[in-house]
Amino acid sequence: MVVTARVMKRALEVKLNANGITSSQYTVLEILWKHNGLSLTDLGKLLHFDNPTITGIINRMARAKLIRRMRDRNDRRVIKVHLTQKGWDLQSILPPLARSVNKKAVENFNESEKEAILNLTKRLRENLTNHD
Repeated sequence: MVVTARVMKRALEVKLNANGITSSQYTVLEILWKHNGLSLTDLGKLLHFDNPTITGIINRMARAKLIRRMRDRNDRRVIKVHLTQKGWDLQSILPPLARSVNKKAVENFNESEKEAILNLTKRLRENLTNHD
């Protein structure tokens, strides 16, 4: 499974890199397209990134003018992450690329196999994110 995850990530990276984006930056964009203005801490928690990792990703995205950081009005210690227009513009470009990787991965599967793999990968993800 680890090898398959690496192969899928690499296939996605090839498509994203043509747009100057890494897969980690893409995951941040996906969250911000739905929940723009999250705190840096909340963003890291949602993505299961530690503080140095999310800070490095956000720094690179800020240099690329994809996001901007703003202090919270109510708590100046909190940094909120907001998309720039450039970040919003990628919403129409990048998701189709990611879908094309997923489509390629299951191109020889019938519909019941596709449904089964989606259900199984969802369960795998749940098993790995539920740390009781």
